[in-house]
Amino acid sequence: MSSKWGGLTALLAGFFVLLLDTTIVAVASPRIQADLGGDVAALFWVTAGYLLAFSVPLLVAGRLGDLFDPKRVYLFGMGAFAVSSALCGLAPSIEWLIAFRILQGLAAAAMSPQPLTLIRRLFAEDERGRAFGIWGSVAAAATLLGPIVGGLLTASLDWRWIFLVNVPLCGIAVVMGIRLIPGSRGGAARFDLLGAMLSTAGLSLLVWALLSWRALSLPAAAIAVALLVGFWFRERGQGIDALAPLQLYRSSGYLSASLAMASLGMTVLAMALPTMFYLQEQRGFGPIEAAVALAPDAVVAILLSPSAGRWVDRVGGRRPAILGMSLLAVSLLLMGLVVVLQLNPWWITAGAALLGAANAMAWSPLSAIAMASVDPDAAGGASGLFNTVRQVGAVAGVALTGAILTGLESRPALAFGVVFGFILLVAVGGVAAAVRLPVRSREVEPV
Repeated sequence: MSSKWGGLTALLAGFFVLLLDTTIVAVASPRIQADLGGDVAALFWVTAGYLLAFSVPLLVAGRLGDLFDPKRVYLFGMGAFAVSSALCGLAPSIEWLIAFRILQGLAAAAMSPQPLTLIRRLFAEDERGRAFGIWGSVAAAATLLGPIVGGLLTASLDWRWIFLVNVPLCGIAVVMGIRLIPGSRGGAARFDLLGAMLSTAGLSLLVWALLSWRALSLPAAAIAVALLVGFWFRERGQGIDALAPLQLYRSSGYLSASLAMASLGMTVLAMALPTMFYLQEQRGFGPIEAAVALAPDAVVAILLSPSAGRWVDRVGGRRPAILGMSLLAVSLLLMGLVVVLQLNPWWITAGAALLGAANAMAWSPLSAIAMASVDPDAAGGASGLFNTVRQVGAVAGVALTGAILTGLESRPALAFGVVFGFILLVAVGGVAAAVRLPVRSREVEPV
């Protein structure tokens, strides 16, 4: 195995553990509540606390990769993820579990931006599509296996094992990373502490406001916007020391890829909540039946992602991205019609299969074009910014969907119609962004 493919294998091992843990928790929630107590709000923050801690530090983590070597930051995050997973598995109360899940989210944030930087370093421009395609296939596999593994561990052992199983898996990933991932000396720029404080405070308040839409979150959102505007002004004058290379948005490739990826992240997560609610509450599906109805999403993505990546290497990213984002819009339209018109609910599986094809076609070209727009010395910051936009978009999609469903709870037909209308509009915006991508990623001048 060549060093670049060995390095990719090591990165995929850690990424698989991270995503597996993201989806493994939901199925064990009733057992967690029965064992540790707590109300529904506390159970919500077991997931929301992780999401908050994962979303906020991505900018800082990406920049730390530029300064101290993405390999080191990645391995540090993996080790911290193992420790925090063990603490989650030993949590004596729901409050401690929430605290340890926040630590787990911080560790995941340290890991998350580094692989894009490392893949850019490992692979030539005409091989990155294939690498990102394999990346997408592993992501889909982890998403599919998470609830299954979580259900098996919870039923056969105990809910605590959904966290404890991460410890040996992380250990294997760390050993592989030390041996197979190439290192670097890091950069010479200084760390922008004030920018880090402004971005962290602003993103924390923004994500908290999105997740806590039931509470008085408008003042928090206003303060968040003010802090992020201050962060923008701060970054404009920092040059090579900027925490987030906002000048990347001068590149049409990076800007369009970021907008399309935000659309993809927002719609895919926003779709899941109303669809699962509709199938179980309105059509009488059990949890297993509902999961089976949406399973073609992950299955198709696993099968198509490697081929989609090779297509990107041959023809560039624009055509695959346009096809992927168009399939996203069609899949959401189909699922929306099934829900709103009360069609046979098993037609949802066709929409889910199209959604899997959309994920396979869109993920690789958008990632490849975004990172082709970046000077190597700013790759970590660019990856952190790219991941932050995607993650905040996903949080916003889930929050707005929940707000619509709750606000129109007495009129479910109207609620489902508004939700799917909203996410379809976002998907169409993603198609428009993909159309503006450069024809070939090598035509992009790195910023």
